[in-house]
Amino acid sequence: MPHLPATILFWISVACCLVAQVLIVRSVLSARGLPAVRPDLPRARGSVEVMWAVVPGVALALILFFTWRAIDGDRHAAAPDGPAAAAVVER
Repeated sequence: MPHLPATILFWISVACCLVAQVLIVRSVLSARGLPAVRPDLPRARGSVEVMWAVVPGVALALILFFTWRAIDGDRHAAAPDGPAAAAVVER
């Protein structure tokens, strides 16, 4: 397990990102029900606010997915299996 610290750090960062994204979306959704501070100022559209909260979360999920594939691919490449690996060890 050569990548154990990297894997642990990755999953800790995924958990932190997930908690932060949930709190961001929650705050956007709860702010929609608040009354306007000043009625003469226009309010932002709720759907646009939700989009600006969700789109970065989706992009972050894609980045984390491809990062995990790279970490997992490195782990499998570091531990070769099969007869070719045994032949290299015998030399």
